[in-house]
Amino acid sequence: MRAALILLIGTFHLVGAQEVKVRFDLYKVEPAIGLALEGRLIAGGEGATAAMAKLPEFIRQRRIEEVAAVEIETESGSRMRGKSSEAVIVLPFHESTAGLDIDIDPLIEGGALNMNIQGVYTSAENDSPMERVITTQAAGLSGIPMLICRWQLDKDWLLLVGTPEFANSANSSPLVSGLIYMESAFYPTVNSASSGRDLLASALFPCRSGQRSSAEMIGWINDDNVPESDQPGFRTMIDPVLNADGTVTAGAESTYVIESGGRTRLESGDRVRRLEIREMSDTLEMEADKMTGRKATKAGNEDIEVEEDHYVAAFKYSLPSAP
Repeated sequence: MRAALILLIGTFHLVGAQEVKVRFDLYKVEPAIGLALEGRLIAGGEGATAAMAKLPEFIRQRRIEEVAAVEIETESGSRMRGKSSEAVIVLPFHESTAGLDIDIDPLIEGGALNMNIQGVYTSAENDSPMERVITTQAAGLSGIPMLICRWQLDKDWLLLVGTPEFANSANSSPLVSGLIYMESAFYPTVNSASSGRDLLASALFPCRSGQRSSAEMIGWINDDNVPESDQPGFRTMIDPVLNADGTVTAGAESTYVIESGGRTRLESGDRVRRLEIREMSDTLEMEADKMTGRKATKAGNEDIEVEEDHYVAAFKYSLPSAP
């Protein structure tokens, strides 16, 4: 999935040499704080700035931890990459930067910054590498922090925030139309999804109407019998269209893979860690701030056929407020 989506980056045309700087900060937060903070970031404006101003106090209280930061300076229309370190983590199928690795293609139009972005955060957690990826589009105003991605897996809640700086225009306009904040999540049952309890995995990120976006959280295991697509973790892809009435029609795919314990024997005779693979793929008709869900199908990595499961893949979107 990732190889195809990377092609989204780097398609803007150079329209000027206006300088732009974007700082990216990655925070590990308590879920309650994360929910409040991401809501302010989606709303934008003074509320987003005020919320970020409170972070130093939460960091002092150890309720928020700044995990990594990257600052990128480039020109409008010029693609640029920034990394928080030069160290490398070797994963089963490729290598990844140890820390935060950001690739952006920014374009300033009418006082707003439009940006194609791919962000990757890779860490070695309990001797098991975890890779988090976001490939999407974002839009923002100078000096206003914006949410780039929330990655949540069990109790682990990370927020990637971007703050752009560029010369303000006398003719600044509201944020570009077609910007959507999409949340994709997995819950263990319909009841838990309806009540918002027992959230297993989720990603929340901006995307643009008519453009495909994806997010991943992969806990890589080094096993030759586990293909890249079956590695444990959470993957989601969304292809949304914002309709004239404010509703969204979205093609959506989501996968949640966990190790279920023990080992199993494949058709080839090889023994491999037993996995539970849950998947959902459908076209969704959605209303703003209302959850839409579908039951997933389930299969073990040794199974040929799949069966309907009680786990639910759920989606919800919000629209940013006008500045």
